[in-house]
Amino acid sequence: MIFEPDNQLKQKMTKNGSVLQYMYSVAGAGKGLAAMGAMLIIIGAALAAVLINTMGTQGAVTFAAAMIVPGILLIVLGIFMQQKKEKGWAAAYMKTGLSEQDLRQIEQEFRQPGTVLISMDKGKDTNSLKKMGFITDSYVKFPSTEPCVFRLEDLVACFYTKKYLCQDGGYDRALVAYIADGELGVLHRDPPEKASIAIVNAIRQRNPKIITDHFFSYEGKEYDAVRNPEEVIRLHKRVYGKQ
Repeated sequence: MIFEPDNQLKQKMTKNGSVLQYMYSVAGAGKGLAAMGAMLIIIGAALAAVLINTMGTQGAVTFAAAMIVPGILLIVLGIFMQQKKEKGWAAAYMKTGLSEQDLRQIEQEFRQPGTVLISMDKGKDTNSLKKMGFITDSYVKFPSTEPCVFRLEDLVACFYTKKYLCQDGGYDRALVAYIADGELGVLHRDPPEKASIAIVNAIRQRNPKIITDHFFSYEGKEYDAVRNPEEVIRLHKRVYGKQ
């Protein structure tokens, strides 16, 4: 799914001043601990209600407390861990090679007309929004929970294939992308075909230099972008120069 968010949706996704921070908050061990704590509290309360007739009020309360108290502690710990994680959102993105200037430019471009959100499904709830990617004039974030945004000019290849070779010798569908330095890339296994092709086309519109085929030939030589990504990256650099 690809769509252009309206101003209201952009405001929702930048309510704390940063769409990158908004998307970075989607996952984390802290949220898992908090959810586990809430589950312990619910289970403890439910069991206490069931056992009150057999164990008596005091026994049921004691039993429930043995689960509810650890549950509360897990929630508090989870909230603390999640808040600590979210404070480090900028550093997390910069570890992938972005500069502070890049982060500022991404935020500015996201608010501009023409920015599109990209997703592998049709969900638009808050959790789904945080898992989406986006394409601006100069940057692309693929749908993921990972804090990784690429400069469009750094993309060498982006393609959808039904012939991604698996370790067992079989084939799988995949959405693949490579960048010029070869250190980072994208691999979505078994993605929806329609959404994947739409994402590839949207990126190609903004960067027509990217390679969008799994198999292709150039100057009489055959290339397999899955088996030999290094060759594809070298070819792209030779044709278009170092990016």
